[in-house]
Amino acid sequence: MYKFFLLTILVTNFIFAQNSIKDEKIQILAKNLEIKNDIIYASGEVVAYSANYYITANRLIYDKINQKLELFDDVNIIQNNKIVSYSQYIFIDVEKDITSFKPMFMLDNSNKIWFNAKNGLKNKDYIDLKNSTLSSCDCKNPAWRINFSSGDFNTTEQWINTYNTTLYLQDIPIFYTPYFGFPTDETRRTGLLNPTIGYSDSEGIIYAQPIYFAPTLNYDFEYIPQIRYNRGHGHTLNYRYTDSLYSNLSVEAGIFYEKNEYFREEDLTNDKHYGFDLEYKRSKLFSHNDSSDGLLLKYFDINDVDYFGTQYNSQSSTSSYLESKFKYFYNTNDLYADVEINIYNDLSADNNDAVLQKLPEVNLHKYSSGLLNDNLTTSLNISSSRETRIVGVGANTTNFYIPIGYHQYLFDEFLNFSFVEDITYTNIAYTNSNHYTDVNYGENNHIFSLYSNLIKPYEKYIHTTNVDITYTDTNQFEKLDDMYDTSNSNTSDLSSFAIGQTKKNISVSLDQSFYNKTTLKEIVNHKINLSYDDTTNSYEKNKLENDLTYHYDYGSLSNRLIYDYRAKKMTTSSTTLKFLKDQYFVNMYYTNIIVTVPDTFKIKDEEKNLNLNLGFSFAKYYKISYKENYDLISHVSESKEYIFDINEKCWGINFKVIDSIVATDTTTNDDSYRQKILYLEFNLKQLFLFNQEYKLKKRE
Repeated sequence: MYKFFLLTILVTNFIFAQNSIKDEKIQILAKNLEIKNDIIYASGEVVAYSANYYITANRLIYDKINQKLELFDDVNIIQNNKIVSYSQYIFIDVEKDITSFKPMFMLDNSNKIWFNAKNGLKNKDYIDLKNSTLSSCDCKNPAWRINFSSGDFNTTEQWINTYNTTLYLQDIPIFYTPYFGFPTDETRRTGLLNPTIGYSDSEGIIYAQPIYFAPTLNYDFEYIPQIRYNRGHGHTLNYRYTDSLYSNLSVEAGIFYEKNEYFREEDLTNDKHYGFDLEYKRSKLFSHNDSSDGLLLKYFDINDVDYFGTQYNSQSSTSSYLESKFKYFYNTNDLYADVEINIYNDLSADNNDAVLQKLPEVNLHKYSSGLLNDNLTTSLNISSSRETRIVGVGANTTNFYIPIGYHQYLFDEFLNFSFVEDITYTNIAYTNSNHYTDVNYGENNHIFSLYSNLIKPYEKYIHTTNVDITYTDTNQFEKLDDMYDTSNSNTSDLSSFAIGQTKKNISVSLDQSFYNKTTLKEIVNHKINLSYDDTTNSYEKNKLENDLTYHYDYGSLSNRLIYDYRAKKMTTSSTTLKFLKDQYFVNMYYTNIIVTVPDTFKIKDEEKNLNLNLGFSFAKYYKISYKENYDLISHVSESKEYIFDINEKCWGINFKVIDSIVATDTTTNDDSYRQKILYLEFNLKQLFLFNQEYKLKKRE
C-alpha cells in the first residue's frame, strides 16, 4: 500500500534548477514511509513531485530539523520537462544551499546538451565537476565529445568552464586546450563570437574576430577587428538599439586600410575603403487602433565597391549604385498617404551631379467606395514628385488619377459587365533647363469589359475558366509637344520623365485551370492574352502573352512567352523547371528578354541567362549540390557554386567552392576579376562554429 506525505519545505535548486523551490509544496509517494524524531524515511519506489519537479529514487531520508536531504539509488529528477538528471546518490543541505552527487548525468532538452561527471559539488549557484564528458550527440557512441578533468558550471549565468579539455571525434582526440568556456543556453551575453579564418593567394592569412557586447536588453554592439596579412587590416562596428516594442535601429560603420604594396600591385583607386550604413524602422508612431503607420530611414554610403569585399561576412557585389531612403506612411480604412525621399550614389561616376535625386515624392490614395450604390464606385490617387540633379534636366511632376466604375451581373451572374471611366492628368514642370516647355497632359479612358467565371466538374477533375474581353477607348484632352512618349524615341534628355499614352485597345484573355477533384490541387494552368491596338483607324495585333504551368507529382514545369507582332519577334521567353523526387532535386530557370527601339523595332538590348540549381541527398544527412548563373549572350559564367553539406543532428560540415565575377575599383578600365573562394564551415552544434575561407582571384 502506497503512503503519501505533504512536504511544504523541501530543497532549493535541485541540481541545475535556476529558481528556488524552497516554498514549493511537494508530495511524496512511497511503499514504505516512516517518521522518527523529525526525520522522514521513505523507501520502495519513492516518488516526489510538484508543479515543476518529478523525482524518483529507491530511498529518501529527510531531516526536517537540520533541513538535509539524501536520495539513494537510481535518482531521477525532471525539471519543467526540460532538464533531466540521473545519479546514484545526492545529498542536499537546504540551509547552506550545498548539494553533492556521485556520479551524475544531466540532459538539457531545450539546448540539446548532455554531460556526466564522476562526482560533483554544488555550492549556491556554482557546481564543481570532476572527470566529466559533454556532448550534444547521442549518449551512446557520440560522434563528438569533449572530456575535461574538472569544470565549474554557473547555473544562474548558464555558463560552463572546463579545464584540461580534449575534443574527440568518435574515439580520436583531435584538439586539446587547457581552458574552454561557453554558454549552455542562447541568452544574449558579452563575449567572443565565432571567428572567421581564411587564406587568399593574394591577401595571405585572413583572421576576423567579432567581440560582442550586450550591456542591456534593448541595445548591443559588436566590434570586429580583422587582418589580411598581405593586404591590410580593417575595423567594423555594429550597433543595434530598440527604443520601443515597435522600432529597431541598426548602425554599421567600417574601414579597411590597404598596404602600400598591395595597393600598387592591384592598381586600386583608393588605399582605404570605408562605409556607413544606418537603418531605422518604426511602426505605430502616430497611429491608433483603427489605423497603422510606419517609418523607414536608411542611409548607406561607401567610397568604392571594394568596401563590400573587405568587410567581415559580407558578400562581394557587382553593383555600384547605392540608395538612401526616407519613407513614412499612414493608413486608415479610407485613406493612405506616404512621403518618400530617395538619394542615389553612383560609384562608377566621378560624382553624382548627373544622377537624379527624388526630393521628395508624396502619394495620397483614397480607397474605393460607393457613390450611389454598391455597383457604382470611385477612388482617387494623387502623387507629386520633385526629381532634381545638378547637371541635366530635372522635373516637378504631379499626377491625378480618378477611376469611376460601374459593375453589373447579367443572366443570373453567368456574365459580368463593368464600365470604368479613367481620368488621368499629369503636369511636368521642367527645371534646370530653358529648352523645354512644361507638359500638361490629360486623358480619359472608357473601359468596357465582359467577363465570365465558369466551373465544370468531371469524374476526376474540375475545370475552371475565366474569359475576359476588354475594350479601351481613349481621349486626349490636353497635350503639349515637349513630352517623352514611350512609344517613340524623341528627345532623350526627357526619357526619365516619360509618359505612356494609352491607345485604343481590345484585349481578349483566357485563364483556365484543371484541378484534381479529390485533393483540389491544381494540375494545369493556362493563361493567354491577345491585344489589338488601334493604328490609323484599324486594329492590328500588338502582343500575344501565353503562360502555361503544369504541376506533376515531383514538381512543376512552366513557360511564359510574349510575342510582339509589330517587331515580329519573341520579346520574352522564360522557362522554369522544378523537380524533387526522393533525394534528388533540380531547379532550372531560363530567360531571354529582347528590348527593341520604338518605331524601328530594331534590337536595342538582349538578355539571355540560365540559372541552374541541382543536387541530391544521401545517407539522410548528406547533400551535394551545384548552382550556376550563366550568361548565354557573352558565354560567361557569372557565378558557380559547388556545395557539399553534412547536417547531422549534433554536428555539420558545409564545404563550398564559389567561382564568381567580382567588381573592383581600379585606375584603369579593367574593373572586375574572377574570384574563387573555398569555404569551410565546421559546426559542433550548441557548442562551436568554425569558418574558414581560401580565396584565389584572376583578373578578367
